[in-house]
Amino acid sequence: MRRKLTRAERQQVYEKCKGHCAYCGGILEYKDMQVDHVTPLRIGGTDEIQNMLPSCRSCNHYKSTLDVEGYRKYLAGIPHRLMRDNIPFQIGVRFGLVQHIKDDVTFYFETLNYHFQKEGRKYNDCKRSER
Repeated sequence: MRRKLTRAERQQVYEKCKGHCAYCGGILEYKDMQVDHVTPLRIGGTDEIQNMLPSCRSCNHYKSTLDVEGYRKYLAGIPHRLMRDNIPFQIGVRFGLVQHIKDDVTFYFETLNYHFQKEGRKYNDCKRSER
């Protein structure tokens, strides 16, 4: 069951990524932030601050009930699905207007040296690495 966060808890989640979406890195106003469960409650995640990151509406919507690796895989597959299903995209590629650059996906929170301790399918605790 999802619990209501206090204002202080929401602020704590917001500050984890210094005013940015944890996934795409877009600038995120506090009022627009959605709190994402890194490991969704539906697949065994906890309703604790350690399992929460700030997210923009779009990333939170598309991540939905996926875990971090599931979301990464979903995003990495977008160019392939576009090439398969979208004729304007195919034409753009053919004429050099669109280029597929990479398949690997790095989330913004990973560039901040935040790492989640993986236990099975769950990412339990967001910890800042000392590097």
